[in-house]
Formats: sequence, C-alpha cells, structure tokens
Amino acid sequence: MLQRKFAIDPGKMDEEKRGITLNIPQEVKITFSASPQKQQEKSPADGSQTDTSLSSSASLHTATGTTNQPTFNQHPTINEMTTVPPPPPSSPLSFPPATFQKLAPKTFLERHLQSTPATRPSGRSSDAFRKPSLHTNSLSHAHGSAVIRTGDTAVVCGVRGEVLSLTAGSGGRIVVLRSGEDGRRKDEEGEGDEVRERGLVVTNLEMGTGCSRDYHPGPPTDFAQAVTARLHRLLLANKLIPLRPLRILDPNTEEVKAYWVLYIDVVVISLDGNVLDAAWASILAALHSTKLPQAYWDQDTEGVICYPEVSRYKPLEVRGLAFTASFAVIDLGAEKGGKVILSDPDEFEEGVCEERIMVCALEGEKVGWIEKGGGIGQVAEVIECVHRATERFRVWEQLFAEVLGSRG
Repeated sequence: MLQRKFAIDPGKMDEEKRGITLNIPQEVKITFSASPQKQQEKSPADGSQTDTSLSSSASLHTATGTTNQPTFNQHPTINEMTTVPPPPPSSPLSFPPATFQKLAPKTFLERHLQSTPATRPSGRSSDAFRKPSLHTNSLSHAHGSAVIRTGDTAVVCGVRGEVLSLTAGSGGRIVVLRSGEDGRRKDEEGEGDEVRERGLVVTNLEMGTGCSRDYHPGPPTDFAQAVTARLHRLLLANKLIPLRPLRILDPNTEEVKAYWVLYIDVVVISLDGNVLDAAWASILAALHSTKLPQAYWDQDTEGVICYPEVSRYKPLEVRGLAFTASFAVIDLGAEKGGKVILSDPDEFEEGVCEERIMVCALEGEKVGWIEKGGGIGQVAEVIECVHRATERFRVWEQLFAEVLGSRG
C-alpha cells in the first residue's frame, strides 16, 4: 500500500474553500490511504502510471501518538437550514390617526392643539372659519331661495308666501295703520308681538336623507327641532322682517284685511358641524331674494287678489343684516394652555367639546344675541367670541354684496 505523508500548517489552510472542518492541534501529520480502486494516469515525464485516487478515509497522527478521525462537513438538513429570527425589540403600542381618533377623540384633539403651531385635525387654526359660498334663486317653485355651503356643511332654504285672510268669525282683528312718524314707531314696537301672535313667520329645519351617517329617515329628531326653535327665536328677536310689507290692505279704507305668511323651510343636504350658522345664513339670503306677488283686497269678491305677472312681484323688505358665529371651547388644563376657543367647529369637534358659545352680530359692530351653553362662563371668552363674530360678519357681508348686489 502506497502511503504519503503531508505536513499541514492549520493556520494556512483555507477551510472555506475545502469545505472541511478539522480539529487539528499543533504539529499534526495526516496520512491518506490509497483506494483499492485506482485511477491510472500517465506521468508526463516517464510515461509511468501513477495512482492519484485516494480513499476518503484518513488518520491523524499527533505528536502524542494518538489517532483522531477528522470531521467532515455534511450537507445540512432542512431543519438545520431553517432558522428562527430573534424577536424584535419591544416598542410602544401605536395606531393610525383614524383609529386613534375613534378610540380617544378628546385626546386626539388635545394632541393637535398642543402641537406647534396649534392646528386642528382639519388643518385650520383655532380662530379660522371655513370659507362660505352662496347661490340664490335655485328653486323655481319658491318665492325666494338660497343655497349655502361652508366646508362640508351644505343647506338649501326656500321661502314661500301664503295669504292669511282676516274674515268675520275667525277671531282676527282688523288693524288700522297709524300715520306719521310716531305711528310708524309704535307699529314697529308692536311688530314682534303681532308677528308672533299671528304666526306670520313659520320656520322648519329638516335633516335630509344621507346628510350624515348619524341621521336616518323618520320623524324630526330632537336636534332638528332644537335648531328650528333657535332659528325662529333669532328671526323674532332681531326683527329682520317688518310687519308692514306683510299686510294686505283694503285700498279704500286702508284697513288690514289679510297678511302674508312666510313659510321658511331649510333642508340640510350635508352635515359636518355648525349647521346653525349655515342655516341662518341661508334663511337671510332667501329672505333677501324673496319677491311676493302684488296683492290687494277686492270688495266685490271679498277676498284677496294677486296679480299673476312676475314682473309685478315686489321684493320683500328686510331690515339689514345679522349673522351668527358659533364656537366650541375645550379645556386643555392649566399646565397645557388652558381653554381653547374653536371657531366654526366641525362635526368631530362638536362631539368632543361640551362648551358652546353663539354670537349674533349686527351692522355697526353691534350684538343682537348671545347664547352660552356648558362650562363656566368667563367674560374674556365671550369678548373674544364677539370680536371673532364681528370679523366673520364682514366676510358674510361682502359675500352677500357680491351675490345679492345692492340688497346685500
């Protein structure tokens, strides 16, 4: 048997290329044994045949004389190749903004207001209002109409006049108009009571189907009835509709024989908060665009006759302008900035804030009405709301002037 001995330096052996793992101490000799099955190969020098086939077995001879079998790398199995990655380091629980908004709405709003600069979830600052838009005379079957849109809140208002006759036995009384400046002043002082007593202005607000996911078809909701009552109260308190143009007279005696009754219907098409301001602006715009037929009392028929020609319709007289501005107040705490007043709150902010303020601003920087609900009233908050409502009045006034012309 042919044996060959090799002296191996373990430090110079390239283990990665040979694919062999050898646990070899220093001064080790390795002996390979030739295989019985030999491969013959001619030598280039003398043409003799040399055995180059070596067996796969080998013995290690150490300096101590012990013999160790070398360890060869085997192909790893599938289980050995599959490794489980280490678990990621623990991190705090996080949610997308939409999920965070639903789980903790108040905290979500507070985090936005505590940022620098303070911004609301909608991207507006705390004192920013949504831009309004106005279109009039959109309804052909009404004497006056308007469509108002502020952000994603859209409402349509229609005004229609009907005749209320004062006939014998109906319980009505005939009113004789007073002449002169003193008489007109007395008429104006009692106009509010007479309009209220006779129900010459009827307001109604309806939540349209699909305006919001929280409202479904059915009877009027408590919210709709509450907004209707507030709108009606504002109309009567500000005395925007004079009584004189609502009277229908006997041309011979100047006695009041009938009245015009104004039916004001508001339909909310889309609701994203602050429906009161949008509904009120639509009512005011619809009243300014209203034209009533020319009517008179006919003695022969003992009834009211109206001219059918549209050209003879008369514009309804409206006293000036009055616009509402609504606010929501949230308390962040003394250490986080105290209370924050949000102008023109949207639906999400209305659901979070429990304190509300509404200011009705008149011409000449006057205030016609203030409402406060929830929380503890503070003079500084009300003054700030009045200041913002005055600025909002100028925006509405400019919009009405552009759309309605000189009547705005």
